[in-house]
Amino acid sequence: MMKKLIFVCAAIALSFASFAQTDTTKKKMDHDKMMNHDQMDMSKTDGCMMMGGKMMMIKDGKMSDMKKPMTMSNGTKMMVDGVCVKKDGTKMKMKEGDHMDMKGNMHPMKETKIKGDL
Repeated sequence: MMKKLIFVCAAIALSFASFAQTDTTKKKMDHDKMMNHDQMDMSKTDGCMMMGGKMMMIKDGKMSDMKKPMTMSNGTKMMVDGVCVKKDGTKMKMKEGDHMDMKGNMHPMKETKIKGDL
């Protein structure tokens, strides 16, 4: 009888330990998905994006190399080398991860820092 009691207690203790491990892992994985959520949304929005040092065109959620300049609806012209020229003549160079939608709105890549113990 004593052996059965010890066995049951050990099984319960191991069960609690495995549930605690599973919950922690699940929370970490969900957190990783949330961190990449902004980038995933940007890659689904039509426009252009600097990725891997190259300008990429995004249309219907599909990315392809940008082969010719694009003019956005606000008059901003996006060049193949990543230089964008606004309607007023102001120039700027896109950085890695920057995204411009078809309206000409710039969306810089957000930096995410992990706080706490992961």
